Amino acid sequence: METSGELVRLLMRTGYWSVWHGLYAEAAALFNGAKAARPESEMPVLGMAVLAMVMQQPDSAVQLLRENALALAPRSELVQAHLGCALRLAGEESEGQDLLQRVVAGSRDEDARRMAVNLLRLSPSQLSPQLAKVL
Repeated sequence: METSGELVRLLMRTGYWSVWHGLYAEAAALFNGAKAARPESEMPVLGMAVLAMVMQQPDSAVQLLRENALALAPRSELVQAHLGCALRLAGEESEGQDLLQRVVAGSRDEDARRMAVNLLRLSPSQLSPQLAKVL
């Protein structure tokens, strides 16, 4: 049975919503569902990488992006921008900044370029996810 594009987009949006609201297991399940529906797409992998970054596991995000997202979409500037962010979070500041600067300089994807510009404006401490402290 074919899953509609609209349903896959809903899975992705709900997955990101779950990430931002701390529902990490639910986010992973939603991104995995999107991946099952669209195994050829890098977008669910980007969602899982964002989840890993928010969970303060940037090395896992780098691995996901390099081994999975780049394999699916080697020319994707959005994948490159996410990888630049993950590298910076993983302590590879120079490599991450270089990659983001290349996206800014040569991107045809306006969303990827805008993401890279904004990521370059952030210091490493500003870039790092801040988890809410419960009183």
